Amino acid sequence: MPRILTERLYTCYTRLGTRIERRDSIYAEELEVMNGESVTLRPPREEDVEKVYEWDRDRELAAWNGRPPIKISLSAARRDYLARWEDPSVKTFIIEAREGGATEAVGLATLYDFRHEGCEVGIKIGSKDLRGRGYASEAVELLVSYCFESLGLKAVRGSTLAHNTRMQRVFEKRGFVEVGDGSIISRFDNKRYTELFYECRRED
Repeated sequence: MPRILTERLYTCYTRLGTRIERRDSIYAEELEVMNGESVTLRPPREEDVEKVYEWDRDRELAAWNGRPPIKISLSAARRDYLARWEDPSVKTFIIEAREGGATEAVGLATLYDFRHEGCEVGIKIGSKDLRGRGYASEAVELLVSYCFESLGLKAVRGSTLAHNTRMQRVFEKRGFVEVGDGSIISRFDNKRYTELFYECRRED
C-alpha cells in the first residue's frame, strides 16, 4: 500500500501559484502532494479504501461515467484498489477539501494513459452534498499545472459523457477545448451516449 517512508520534503511553485510538495515513497518515482486554496491532492492510503468503495457504489456517479456501480465485496475491492494505487503507470490522488480548519477526503483524481507527450485526467467528487463547490475545478487546475510544470507534458486530455454537464463546465473553466466527440455504449444502462473529448495544451 502507498506509504511515506521518509520525511524529506521540498516545495516548488507553479506559474499558476499552486504549491507542489514531494516526498520519498515506495515508488521508484516520487509521489506528490499538491496544495491549492481549498483542496489538497495527496497519494491514497489504505484507510481511504472504504470511502472510495462507497463512491464507486454511487449510482449517480456511475451513470455520469457510463459504468455500473461496483458489486464486489469490500475485501475484494480493497485488493483491487491497493494494487491499482501501486501501479506506476497511473498517478492516483485523493482530493481533500479544507473547510473551517477541518480536512475531509471528498474525491479521487487520476492521471493515466501517458502517451504522445500528454496524458488523460479523470476526476470524481464522491459525496453528493459536496459537488458543485468548485473542488473538481481546483483539482483539475492543480493537475494541469503539475503536468505542464513538473512532468513537462504538452497536453492534458479528458472526456465526459454529454449528459455530464458538471464536468463539461469544469473542463471549459480550466481552459480545455472540445476537440471532438464519439458514440459510446454505457455499461451502466446499455444505452448509447455521446462522449465529448477535451484537451488543454501547454503554451510554449
